[in-house]
Amino acid sequence: MEASASPRDGREKAMGAEELFFSTTDRRGVIGQCNSVFVRISGHARDELAGSPHNIVRHPDMPGGAFRLIWDGLAAGNAVGAYVRNRAKDGAHYWVFAVMCPVRDGYLSVRMAPRGPGFDMIKQVYADAVRAERVAVRDGGAGRRETARAGVTAIEATLRRHGFASFREFMLDALPAEVSARGRLVAGAFARPGAHGAIGDVLACAGALDGLLAELVDGLAAYQDLCDRLAATSSTVLDIARRLADSVAAAERASERVADSAPVLANVARVMAEPMGEAIGVLTRLRDGLGRLRTDVAELRFRISLTKVCDDMVAAFAAEVIDGAAPPDSLRAVPLLCDAAESGFVEMSAQVRRVNEDLRESADLVAEAGELLETFRRFLGQWRNLVVRSRTSTSLGAELAPIDAEISASWDWMDLLRSLGREYRSTLVPFDAGLLQSHLDKMRTAAAAAERASL
Repeated sequence: MEASASPRDGREKAMGAEELFFSTTDRRGVIGQCNSVFVRISGHARDELAGSPHNIVRHPDMPGGAFRLIWDGLAAGNAVGAYVRNRAKDGAHYWVFAVMCPVRDGYLSVRMAPRGPGFDMIKQVYADAVRAERVAVRDGGAGRRETARAGVTAIEATLRRHGFASFREFMLDALPAEVSARGRLVAGAFARPGAHGAIGDVLACAGALDGLLAELVDGLAAYQDLCDRLAATSSTVLDIARRLADSVAAAERASERVADSAPVLANVARVMAEPMGEAIGVLTRLRDGLGRLRTDVAELRFRISLTKVCDDMVAAFAAEVIDGAAPPDSLRAVPLLCDAAESGFVEMSAQVRRVNEDLRESADLVAEAGELLETFRRFLGQWRNLVVRSRTSTSLGAELAPIDAEISASWDWMDLLRSLGREYRSTLVPFDAGLLQSHLDKMRTAAAAAERASL
């Protein structure tokens, strides 16, 4: 007889890096299909899972706020990624990173063992949320909805302290990180060199698509790193430029004080303030544009990572069928996985166009800011020469000091900004939606043929 276990059993079930859970639910969260990994890890028989609400595996230490964020995203028609702690039938727990997306009349979910850098952090985030929810119930008599709202507030507040503007921003970062961490561990896990016929075609299609997607995921990680470096550098240059502008304004006011003896100083000071003001405007536009670009790159990485997860799940199903671990009718899930993968193709294509346009525009803004600051430097040199020739150095020395303090730093940072701008100009995100679509179409056809051949 199986020993009973507490709902908060401290035991944790291990999940292999290559293992992927799969399930579908209707709009109410009632389980339809599920795969052998879900059955094994959860400890529930397949017929116990099918027809049961998905919260059959809910762990009591998962905050309601996390599920509120998940369901709000799904209800809005968006794919969602989240860390989830589940409870097995015997009371043990297991963690997954779940990718969920709307499909046809319900939702599809693929879950993997979490190994990304966000995993340890989210445990603390959820613990804070659980405490906030319990306080809301204990002190305020909160109902279920109010409790979940308290959890949402706590989750997003803790994420902000870790540098994420929202749960969505965290999610966009977490899925690609999990896909990347998993990819390093499971390369070739679903390869079956002896596979032939339609089932072999399914694996071949999945392998070809995986190669394309892995290249895109890695490429976009490099683009995001470039975005971060350019954003940090442009922000530094903008701060220096603003301080320089303040110093120039002080020099302009000081020049007015000696206008009687050296009227040309005030004229040159006013002229050199113009390119500095314009440069600040350009750098501000660059900073704002880089924020939008980073968001677009993050959205694109998320969608491509989602497609890769779906592709991996297809390969896992095919490998299970070949190994005799799953019946051929499990390939009925392939069309749904293809639907989930291609659901974002149109938006992905639009995002790629925006990213490439923004890359070019950012490079142009960097060049424009550099030219304006170079113009400022020429005028500054003229103004300094005039200060010496007019013998007003003693009167204006205090105004020269802050300019000298900032100007050398600004050129070093501007050189770095220009170097990054040149990288931007030579960077384009390759994306061929038609090629991805053709692989998915072949995969659907091959899966249908493999299923018919088994009848």
